[in-house]
Amino acid sequence: MNLNEKLLKEADRCVKCGICLPHCPTYNMTRDEGDSPRGRISLIQGIASGALDSSQAYRHLDRCLGCLACQAACPSGVDYSQLIDGIRTTRQKSRKQRITHHLITHLPYRNWGRMAFWLYRHSGIRPLLRTLGGERFRRLDDLLPDQASPGKWKQHYPAGKPGQGRVGLFTGCAGRISDRPALDAAIAVLTRLGYEVIIPGNQGCCGAMHQHSGDPVTADAMALNNQQAFGDKGLDALIYLASGCGSQLIKQPFPIPVLEISQFLNRCHWPNDAVLHPMDCTVGLHAPCTLKHQLKLADEPENLLLRIPGIRLTCLDRIECCGAAGSYLLEQPMMADALGEQAIQQVPLQELQFLATSNSGCALQLASKIRKSGHAIRTVHPIELINTSLNS
Repeated sequence: MNLNEKLLKEADRCVKCGICLPHCPTYNMTRDEGDSPRGRISLIQGIASGALDSSQAYRHLDRCLGCLACQAACPSGVDYSQLIDGIRTTRQKSRKQRITHHLITHLPYRNWGRMAFWLYRHSGIRPLLRTLGGERFRRLDDLLPDQASPGKWKQHYPAGKPGQGRVGLFTGCAGRISDRPALDAAIAVLTRLGYEVIIPGNQGCCGAMHQHSGDPVTADAMALNNQQAFGDKGLDALIYLASGCGSQLIKQPFPIPVLEISQFLNRCHWPNDAVLHPMDCTVGLHAPCTLKHQLKLADEPENLLLRIPGIRLTCLDRIECCGAAGSYLLEQPMMADALGEQAIQQVPLQELQFLATSNSGCALQLASKIRKSGHAIRTVHPIELINTSLNS
């Protein structure tokens, strides 16, 4: 069975009932049937059958976030992920898209790349480029994290006490820059609890960005690289922080459990002297789409943070999708910005000291909108709050 036949077979399972429509962020934004899940499935059927060959059809398909809220709501169990990823393999990638993906997934692993980023943020070149670069450049610059360290991690961090085990830490690609404080916090917490932490220098991007943009060959090559990087280290588990990476990693045949950091910490043994100290703060907790719909782990960060005495959690359940969605931020800027503005309107900004989220892209998107609002709210990963509480 060729690809088109597979797509048509799966698409035929959709009865076009419309139950998915109110769960789709892009349909709720545009009210255009082409931007709905069943509309997109109809377009996929048209393209796969040869009845439709239209750039307009791909425009609607490109605007899909891949959040899979529709798949979670579908009573027929249609594998929408298979459909949207599959149809994207039939379209030639633009040169700009290929270059963008390569830079995002490879540059953070280059020492000079991290150093260049640090220099950009701490030198006089940034104001100049914001002035000369135009609106598109300023939009990209607004997404950059406030802080990023140019330093490298060690490949081995010993346990702080008699060992409970040995775990690998997945750093991701863009996360090496955007998630540095969270990854450092994860190392601190895991070693404090008695775990050796291994960070192989030859690990790489998880491949999610390529998988969801129609390049499964590159995604498979990246998966193989990570299996080789972590496979011979004698690990008890592979830990990830970014839910977008996790949703891709769990599909890969690692010989060890692949676990989200909150999921792992909620189940592991905490030594008696590992005490979480009170924090008098209000935290808005955002559950990324990948954590909710693909990993089914939305309760894990909440359960972990509720261990901190005194913390006040506000779950931001009314946010559908913040509009980050991997490279979507760069490739669909108008829709991404509209969804981001809609998301931030659901956040009680005046009440919060922190906004916690478990995905890199979501953190960049929400932090950018918070900065524009003028509120002094720190955007963090839940593990950063755990580390702060543990070391207070």
